[in-house]
Amino acid sequence: MPKLARFSTPARLPDKNADAWSARVSGMLAQVAVPSLPQFYDPAKKNTPPGTLEPMVTWVAFPASLRAFTPSATERWRRADRDRGLQDEYCEWTVERNSARKITRVTFTSEVPEYWEHLFETDPARVLRLYRRLVDPAVKPADLRKRDGSYKPENRWNNSKPGRLVHLVQGSNTLGAAIDLVAKATVLRVKNGKPVTNQQELVRCARLGDPLRNSDPQIASAVNVAAAEGSEITLADPLGLHLGRPLTAGMVTPDGADAARFWKVERGVEEHALRSRFEVPKSRGYVVGDIELGGRPIEFGGQIADRVPVWIKVTVKKGSHKPKPKPCGA
Repeated sequence: MPKLARFSTPARLPDKNADAWSARVSGMLAQVAVPSLPQFYDPAKKNTPPGTLEPMVTWVAFPASLRAFTPSATERWRRADRDRGLQDEYCEWTVERNSARKITRVTFTSEVPEYWEHLFETDPARVLRLYRRLVDPAVKPADLRKRDGSYKPENRWNNSKPGRLVHLVQGSNTLGAAIDLVAKATVLRVKNGKPVTNQQELVRCARLGDPLRNSDPQIASAVNVAAAEGSEITLADPLGLHLGRPLTAGMVTPDGADAARFWKVERGVEEHALRSRFEVPKSRGYVVGDIELGGRPIEFGGQIADRVPVWIKVTVKKGSHKPKPKPCGA
């Protein structure tokens, strides 16, 4: 396989300004594909041989930090639903309810804010159309702009807790953060003369994000293991974070229907889902809040997030590097 001619848009979404997005991705990679990280490479500058492996790294969407410090399942689900700032696993969600306060729809996204900044810079009219389709027809152009005219990711429509959402806004949920993590995880670490192999300890030692997340330790560990074999690593194209189908085993519906049918991809495709909803069609006569899970009704979006996988693919190219481990913090 030759050098990558152009980075694809997230989930290979159609975009007449795809070249501009590719250039933006190249800029992000240029910041980390540096001589001090010889096992991380830019696929647009170095060849990737045919048959190179692209393993998937997967984790759970529900924040591990809440699970660790909030013993009560009900309380952690409630807290996560109320504060998207706590949804730090490269997946965020919002919940809608009916007049009876039962959940009617939960919308999930793993779409990175950098892509929406790109869209706004290259085609603001399209961004407005998308917001009106995905969130509310009442969205106005001024709602999406900062005072200087640039895109406002945490605008009133995308920063909502109830209702719908468009893309990630939590501070660490960015493509740049994922690229930086993968690049720096190619460095092996030692502590007190011994290799650091524990996932959480590796993250602490190398300062690779938050050791209390599901995502950071999983990604860092997978990359570190590949780097130890002398391989070169990068993010697989299309670069992005993706949603898997939720585990619906154990969900009991009033009419016996398979709850997996209620998961619908709204942006991207099944293979690279960026935004999906969990919603029961009105024709069935019941709502998400009438589905039982673990012997209790689904009362929180967090109950579903507990079962939603999030994933990223990395490219692992065979190499002959002889890694030189570094001490923690170096």
